[in-house]
Amino acid sequence: MTDCRTRYPLLLIHGLNCRDDWIFPYWGRVADILREHGATVYLSGQDAWGSVPGNARALLRRAEDILTETGSEKLNLLAHSKGGLEARYLISTLGFAPKAASLTTICTPHHGSRAAAEWLARERVCRIAGRGLEGFWRARGDRDPDFPAAVSALTPEAMARFNEENPDSPLVYYQSWGARLDGAGWDPMDRLQLRLTRSDAPTDGLVSPDSAAWGRWRGTLAGVSHQDAAGGRRRKRPGFDAGEFYIRLVQELAEMGF
Repeated sequence: MTDCRTRYPLLLIHGLNCRDDWIFPYWGRVADILREHGATVYLSGQDAWGSVPGNARALLRRAEDILTETGSEKLNLLAHSKGGLEARYLISTLGFAPKAASLTTICTPHHGSRAAAEWLARERVCRIAGRGLEGFWRARGDRDPDFPAAVSALTPEAMARFNEENPDSPLVYYQSWGARLDGAGWDPMDRLQLRLTRSDAPTDGLVSPDSAAWGRWRGTLAGVSHQDAAGGRRRKRPGFDAGEFYIRLVQELAEMGF
């Protein structure tokens, strides 16, 4: 069996519009698969629609609890989508750099989304959608959902400021992957997301590969959607199996001494 035991525990950090205690796991079977191969894996537990600073503060509490529980000096942070921005804020603004061995981001909009700016321009639609989503997730455990803050943080202008204010730490190893849907995608959800993000094309349905590049760029997962890149839809696309991808990723971290 492939050995995924790393020097430091793994903290999987989810993105928007889901919680780790939701009935449909954000990471699908990824966490269980990694544990089956020897990895020590924890989930992040931040809000589905929290702001980047608010969720990063929740991550800090979670990370410190894990370090205390395990006795480890550091963690490996593995983040998908907006979770990667919260991890970067945790490292750079909240001072977690000495305790972060690595940060791997998957489909994170490091350079922003033009589609996010376009949605914010639809003020009435955003207001109605935001109230609905905040209420839905507050009833399911969100402590401080903030739809406007979460979406406005993803615009190219906001991310330019964020990147200036959150420079990389020389203490942390950074790497990233992006994804790209080819053609119209496999299913109606893929096609809808591609239509909504046409201004950012090509994309994984939500984030472009160009925006996902940060630190050591590992490349683009071709023909893979935003959700499939995290394993949340529990399906195999031609040429991509989320469980196998994360096994290889974690095994590589282990070989690097992380």
